[in-house]
Amino acid sequence: MRAAILTGLVSGLALLWGGAACAGEAKTFLGFRLLDLENQSVKWESPRFGESAVVTYAFATGPVTTPGARNCAKMLPPARAYAPSHIDESRFRSEVRAAFRMWEKAANISFREASDAASAGILIGAQSDPVGRAFTNVALKPGPDGKPDSGSGGKKIIARSLICLNPTQPWKIGFDGRLDVYDLRYTIAHEIGHAIGLDHPSAAGQLMSFRYDERQRGLQAGDIKGAVLLYGARPGAQRFASSLPAGPDVKDPTQDDAPGWPFGIGDKRSGLQPH
Repeated sequence: MRAAILTGLVSGLALLWGGAACAGEAKTFLGFRLLDLENQSVKWESPRFGESAVVTYAFATGPVTTPGARNCAKMLPPARAYAPSHIDESRFRSEVRAAFRMWEKAANISFREASDAASAGILIGAQSDPVGRAFTNVALKPGPDGKPDSGSGGKKIIARSLICLNPTQPWKIGFDGRLDVYDLRYTIAHEIGHAIGLDHPSAAGQLMSFRYDERQRGLQAGDIKGAVLLYGARPGAQRFASSLPAGPDVKDPTQDDAPGWPFGIGDKRSGLQPH
């Protein structure tokens, strides 16, 4: 499937605070931010907040080029990224499945692995041109006029998302205190958050925060709020967050001098956030 004509650079978007997700409500921190493409939030399948979605995913099986993509424009099979760190395919796929399950447990969005990489909604691979740590590209569904379709609810609909890992960086499974080596499950879960419509809310404190600090193993309250706003709550789901004990040196999560490593490169002066 060819990506839609408009794509979004996740690490360089205008950002919205949570809640009603409008620019005039930027003073209250609710723990999440929605992606803002062309002054609209984005989600899968339906333009309306709170409606469920089923999204397919697959792994690149060869070189993939996506014209117009600002992130992950050229991808290779993901083994290029994890194999040099002595991680085998079965472990990698298991970590990816666990990352998707984090979001499935929180909100009414489901993920299904597809056999055809060309038609999958979310494609996962390694960067052909390595940069940063990991990135996500979001492509929007075009309307009849060729422009992104806002739908009747005023929200833009995602056509495809690309997730790519840097093959020149080391990777690991599990937390061990080495903040310069990123855990695969944590990183993939973070990128899935972007792929379904969430952005960085803060420097630290949430899984979607832009610093990798190994202080939380799963989704936090803000991550869950954002996903539920977009896709509704999964019936019967428990609301919980998994964090490591916070020490006295933990700083305000809304401040960008919080401890940890960034997910990538950004420019704070222009409103861009590290990714």
